[in-house]
Amino acid sequence: MRKTIGIVALIVLFLIILTACGQTEEEQGSVELVDELTAIEVELDIPEFAEIGEAVTFNSIVTHGDDLVEDANEVIYEIWLDGQKEASIMVEADAQEGHIYSLDYTFEEAGVYHVQTHVTARGMHRMPTEQIQIGEEEITADHSHSHDQQHDDNHAHHHHHNDVDIDTELKNDRLVVQIVVEGDKYESGNVTFEMWQEEGEQRDWLDLFEVGNGVYELRDIEGLSGQYSVIVHIQDEEIHEHVNMTLDF
Repeated sequence: MRKTIGIVALIVLFLIILTACGQTEEEQGSVELVDELTAIEVELDIPEFAEIGEAVTFNSIVTHGDDLVEDANEVIYEIWLDGQKEASIMVEADAQEGHIYSLDYTFEEAGVYHVQTHVTARGMHRMPTEQIQIGEEEITADHSHSHDQQHDDNHAHHHHHNDVDIDTELKNDRLVVQIVVEGDKYESGNVTFEMWQEEGEQRDWLDLFEVGNGVYELRDIEGLSGQYSVIVHIQDEEIHEHVNMTLDF
């Protein structure tokens, strides 16, 4: 009798261990799936205005799903005066507090400046951009650089996937994207390009700016060259669509 009870207890214990192992493997698979489908997010926090000679703090707040990313490989701030992207400077973040990567910077001349943070973490790269006005002088954006004129006659492309239609047109220093979902112009949503080139393993995630009437723009594209594979992520509270396409810059 005792021997029978012992055998039963061993069988029950074995089943418990087997079930726990299966759950662990399932949970690990779920985590891996989330990691593959979830991009890192970078919130770039800078003031809208500062005085000449005033120390300004830039903050890049990095997350990955619910995780706070404290192990970013690289956080670099690119800074340029409006209309002078070719003369931009790159400055590495010089302070870190948890998942917040900071840089203190002082502007010596008045004008409108672009600040773009380049964050590389967990095999992904994000580059959000913000603007800051220094002093009272406001400089009007100049999109007529000779470097950009080569794009004026570039091709327009149409892409269709299920109920999503995307038209792209390269003009000056931006890519104009028209999005239609189920026959209606897509507005007030989040549109992100996941981009990579065949020879590179790193993927860049670039957020598009909405300009209205179903039109979005990918700006500051001077650094893009060659052919890119792109997954267009279109997301709001009701939909989450992915459209695959190829773009040439």
